[in-house]
Amino acid sequence: MLFNSVEFVAFFVGVLFIYHALPLSWHAKKTFLLFASYLFYTAWNPPFGLLLLGSTVADYWIAGRMYRASGPSARKAWLALSCTLGLGLLGFFKYGKFFVANWLALSPGFGQMPEFVEHIVLPAGISFYTFQSMSYTIDVYRRNLEPARSLRDFALFVSFFPQLVAGPIVRAADFLPQLDSARRVSPQDVTLGLDQMARGFVKKVLFADTLALYVDQVFAAPQEYGSINMLLAVYAYAFQIYYDFSGYSDIALGSARLMGFTLAQNFDLPYLAANPSDFWRRWHISLSTWLRDYLYVSLGGSRRGTWKTYRNLFLTMLLGGLWHGAAWGFVLWGAYHGLLLIVHRALYRDRKWFGLPRVLAVPLMFHLVCLGWIPFRAHSLGDTWSVLSRLAAVEGAYWPVDVQVLAVLAISVPLHCLAASPALTRLWEKGSLITRITFYSAVILAILLTAQGAAPFIYFQF
Repeated sequence: MLFNSVEFVAFFVGVLFIYHALPLSWHAKKTFLLFASYLFYTAWNPPFGLLLLGSTVADYWIAGRMYRASGPSARKAWLALSCTLGLGLLGFFKYGKFFVANWLALSPGFGQMPEFVEHIVLPAGISFYTFQSMSYTIDVYRRNLEPARSLRDFALFVSFFPQLVAGPIVRAADFLPQLDSARRVSPQDVTLGLDQMARGFVKKVLFADTLALYVDQVFAAPQEYGSINMLLAVYAYAFQIYYDFSGYSDIALGSARLMGFTLAQNFDLPYLAANPSDFWRRWHISLSTWLRDYLYVSLGGSRRGTWKTYRNLFLTMLLGGLWHGAAWGFVLWGAYHGLLLIVHRALYRDRKWFGLPRVLAVPLMFHLVCLGWIPFRAHSLGDTWSVLSRLAAVEGAYWPVDVQVLAVLAISVPLHCLAASPALTRLWEKGSLITRITFYSAVILAILLTAQGAAPFIYFQF
C-alpha cells in the first residue's frame, strides 16, 4: 500500500476515525494499531506478515531470556542467536541471489542458478524492521534497556505502520515508553502532523515523481546523451532521492503525530552539509546513527588508534552501502563515502574542511555527494562508467532538455537554502487556517490526479 495512493488515504482516515472517535481503552487502541499495522503490511504480500511475526516473537523471547541470563557468556550466546536469525533472514531474502550469482560467475563449473534462489522475493521493509529489532536486542544485551513487558507492545514497536516499510529506524528506548499511557493529541499536534504529511506528499508527488521521469530516461541509456543532459540527470537524481525519501519520512512522522506518537527526524537539509561528517548528521539520520552506535562503536570506534579508526569508518560505510541492496553499485557507493569520511577526518582543521569557508565548502560537498549518487542509481558498474564518461566528454546537450526538470531544480535549490531560515518556518506556522486548508486541498487533489500512476518510493526496495 503506497503512501501516495487513494488506498492509503482511505486506510489512514479509517484508522484515525476508529482510533480517535470510538470509546476504546488504551489497551484496545494499541491492539487495534497492531492489527492495522499488519493489515497495512500484508496488503502487499500476506505470507510475509508471518515472516514479520516470526521475527518479532523470536526477538521478544530471546531478549527476555538474555536479560535473565546469569553471566556474560550466556548473554552473548543469546545475542548471537538473535543476530544470526535476523541477519540470516536478511541475508537469504536480500543477498541470496546476489551471492549465488557472483559465485557462479567466478565458478562457472558449478552449474546454473537454483530455481528457488531465482524466485526469491524481497519482503518490503525487511532491512528496516530487522535493524530496528536488532537495536532492541543489542540494547538489552548492553543493559541500556529492559525487555518489553508486553509482546503486543513490542510487536507494535516493530510493525508500527507509518515507519514500517521505509523508516525512520526507531529505537525501542524512544518508542516503547510512548506505549505506557494513552497518547494525547493536541490541536498543535493535528496542525503540525497535517503540515508534515502535506509537505511529504508535495515532495513525492509534485517534485520527486516529476524528476524521476527524466532520470529514468537518461539512466536507462546513458551512452545516448550528452554531458549537459547527463549532468542535469545527476542533479535531478540527487533531488529526486532526497524528495522521495524525505517525503516518505515526513508522511511517516506526520501520520504518527496525528495518533499522538513522536518519531525522530530523519533529514535535516542534507545538501547544506559542509563536509562528509556533517552530511551524515543530516542524511538518513536514523540509519547513520544506527551504524554509528551498533556497528562503528562495536568495531572499536575511534578508541584504538588512527589507522583502526580509518578501518572502522570504511567498514561501517561499506556495510552501510551493502545494507541498501545486493548490487556492486551500492558497495561502491558505501566505499566511496567511507573514503570521504577518512579524508575528512585526516584533513579536518580548525572546524573547516580544506580550510574552506562554508560558502565554498557546501557546493563542494554537494557535488561530491552527487558523484556518489551515480553508482547508487546506475543499473550496473558498466552504466556507472558510461555516465562518468559522458560527463567527462564535455559535449553539448541533446535537446530538448526537459523544462519541467529545469523548473523543479530551479525551485529546489533556493527552497533548500531558505528552509534553513527559522523566520520562514515561523511565518508558515502563523499562516491562516484558509491558507493551510488550501494547501492541504491542493495536496489531496495532486494525489487523486496522479493515483493511477503512483510511483513506489525509492526506499521501498531496501
